[in-house]
Amino acid sequence: MRVILGILLFYARFGVSFSAIGFFARRLFWRNGSFDLSGKTILITGASGGIGAAVARDTAVAGANVIAVARNPEKLAQLQDSIATPIQTRVCDLSDTSAVRALAQSLMDDGESIDVLVNNVGVMLHEFSTNADGVDTQFATNLLNQYVLTEALQQNGLSSDAAVITVASGGMYMAPLVTAALASDDATAHDGTQAYAIQKRAQVVLTEHWQSQTDTTATFYVMHPGWVDTAGVKQSLPTFRKLLAPILRNATQGADTIVWLAASRPASTGDSIWLDRKARSVHAYGFTRTRSESAETLLGFLKKFL
Repeated sequence: MRVILGILLFYARFGVSFSAIGFFARRLFWRNGSFDLSGKTILITGASGGIGAAVARDTAVAGANVIAVARNPEKLAQLQDSIATPIQTRVCDLSDTSAVRALAQSLMDDGESIDVLVNNVGVMLHEFSTNADGVDTQFATNLLNQYVLTEALQQNGLSSDAAVITVASGGMYMAPLVTAALASDDATAHDGTQAYAIQKRAQVVLTEHWQSQTDTTATFYVMHPGWVDTAGVKQSLPTFRKLLAPILRNATQGADTIVWLAASRPASTGDSIWLDRKARSVHAYGFTRTRSESAETLLGFLKKFL
């Protein structure tokens, strides 16, 4: 009963805000005009569909040199065909830590200087699976390998004033940081929905850590796109999608704040989550403010897998 009440309160509080209704209401107060990313190189993970593909298209239109990363070469080819200007594509299984390391090294070997890194890829898997290293696939995709890629590129792959934009989810408002629940060892311990929310909370903590530790003028953001009608939602949350279909955002609406952050570069202390072009609190409820967990405990947990 307590869990059901919590879910109802969450939807009552955020249902309008995270929907297309919230997007259209806030858009009324934005300045009109196009974005200019001419001469900027942007790397987008999970770019073969949904929000990632929308970011690729919109940043290409804005003049960026787009590097789209995903595991499916056919879908990447379709993305390229849908964009009038040429883009780069890189095939990489973003659940595979070795492949992600190789991607980072390849980019640096090619002399790429990334001006905007968009950690977009994300999955919610109800069936437990592991990657080539025997690590929980969902955890590896949503958190571990985003950490690996970002850390690697900070060594020699990001421009000094780069923007790193990590795509989280409003679901993190219902989860404190619990490192022990970030990854499962077997199917009996796996709860894809709960783990997803905690992994998204961890992205918030990582972003604040990166911003506080950077010795360059790089800026780190974490954002959430609202409730977007994507293939992932259709597969992982079919009931949610069926009930809310009329008010879900489309991919372009979900991508808007990512593109705006890439072009506008507002100041950031890393302790906010961005929604519809505005920095918002990372906590909505007191129970998500844990004192026993911190960036240090999160980093220690991640490093155990490396």
